[in-house]
Amino acid sequence: MTQQQYNEAINLIGHLILTASDALIELLTIYGVDFQDTPTKRQLINATVEMLKSDSDGFTDSLAKLVDRHIDTEVESMVWLKKVGFDLPDAEDAFFGGLIKGAIGAIGGLLKKKKRKNDNGSNSNTTSAQALQAKRDLELQIQRMQEQQRRREEERRREEAERVRLERETQAKKRTQTMLMVGGVVVLISLVGVALFMSRSKPPMYNPSKA
Repeated sequence: MTQQQYNEAINLIGHLILTASDALIELLTIYGVDFQDTPTKRQLINATVEMLKSDSDGFTDSLAKLVDRHIDTEVESMVWLKKVGFDLPDAEDAFFGGLIKGAIGAIGGLLKKKKRKNDNGSNSNTTSAQALQAKRDLELQIQRMQEQQRRREEERRREEAERVRLERETQAKKRTQTMLMVGGVVVLISLVGVALFMSRSKPPMYNPSKA
């Protein structure tokens, strides 16, 4: 398992927990994990990692399929996270679904492999350490994603505020131009009216030949 595969799996699972926890809770419930109350993100992390370790009845494949469906509706978010430095499969890749399954399967395989090595009980701490590291990495990446989400929302708010400002300025300029045009027409009409009035009210000039 490469470091990039590990990072991809952590980031994909973290994004699912952060943005679609209900779907993950439903999947965990199907596999026998029951929560008395709405679980926290940490509880979801712990339950997911433990299920990946045991891979109860194909949990790893089911999780990969869930993530694949989830990403179908979150492509924009995935592209953003990849842009700001998160290791993620390329959403435009024709084999995107396979890459997701491979990444999540790899981390599940790593945990299961560690577990098999511990059957004799001599390395019981190895699996625990690996699982603990995965849980810590998930928490860290979720925190990073939350921070990126905040930055993204702030950027969107700034862009929207700038768009509204420019729109108002444009409307104000149009109103000013319209008022100037109307004012100009009024002035012109007034001048024409004054000229006509003056020409009509001017007294007739004296003509000696008619005297």
